[in-house]
Amino acid sequence: MKSFFLCLLIALFLPARALAQDLSVTLLLEHESPSTWNQLLIAGLKRAEKELGIQAHVIIEENPDKQTNAFLQAAKSSNLVLVATDGFHEILRDHAANFREVSFGVIDAGIRAPNLSCISFADEQAAFLAGACAALFVQHDPEACLGWLSGEEIPALRSMFYNFQEGAKLVSPSIRVIHGLAQSFGQPNHAKAETKRLLKNGVRVLVLAAGSGNIDALEEAKAAGIFVIGMDTDQKALYPKHVLTSITKAADTAVFTLIQDKVLGHFKGKEIEIYPLNKGVSLIPPSLSLGQKQPLIDRRLKELTHEIQAGNIQIKSLRQRTLCNCL
Repeated sequence: MKSFFLCLLIALFLPARALAQDLSVTLLLEHESPSTWNQLLIAGLKRAEKELGIQAHVIIEENPDKQTNAFLQAAKSSNLVLVATDGFHEILRDHAANFREVSFGVIDAGIRAPNLSCISFADEQAAFLAGACAALFVQHDPEACLGWLSGEEIPALRSMFYNFQEGAKLVSPSIRVIHGLAQSFGQPNHAKAETKRLLKNGVRVLVLAAGSGNIDALEEAKAAGIFVIGMDTDQKALYPKHVLTSITKAADTAVFTLIQDKVLGHFKGKEIEIYPLNKGVSLIPPSLSLGQKQPLIDRRLKELTHEIQAGNIQIKSLRQRTLCNCL
């Protein structure tokens, strides 16, 4: 009996780093690219490695035909596997039931299963505000239109674009909003060509949501002298005085939280947590000098934020919040 209580006391007071020293965590990625999304995910993993002492691994597999094998490799060698892209979300849904002793952390999607814990984002709310902000910015330019550049056609970006458009049309019902698709998050040349097409159609403010393609898209935006809206992190340093705002998502916090829960024994299956506006999802205040437009834009964004959080503006999500509830 004494040994039981001694073990219990040790477990209660043992530092998290000691508890985590044998915990193997693998992050699965679909693209080896300098995208802000990948950077956030890896930052969260490195933070957990430093603060919690886990064994951190990253597996990158760009070939869709090999991604199932990459997933199986990670599941066989890890205590916790983290997935944060659509391709691996689908693979996880199909194979997680075969690894019930492994925990899976899902970022930016919802899949209910006993060994899965998910963190997603109400990013459509920030996208709605970004649309309103962009429309207010070009309000007195009848020739101006807004553009959105997606890397791929995925539910999260489809939902964000829809609400960006809704926010813009709330401010200016007749404004044109054009959607561009680069066909890949990892093909900068495609993003460059699509950006040129959007510019030819009169886009004056462009949302960059094309992964590694954002680099080439941004070069086109700079050459044309237009304004941009960043994604995932605050992008104002990349294009000084021309980044209107940025839609941010705390993917690094999500990664760290899932790992910490596993380390401390708080990991809960069948749980889907959604980070709401200003608590994991944000619209960075306009970071350039807006002159006489500044008070109007600041006031209107504040009003709209309050209305969204109060439930007076209903933001429609086109995401499939739960991919599966059958494992």
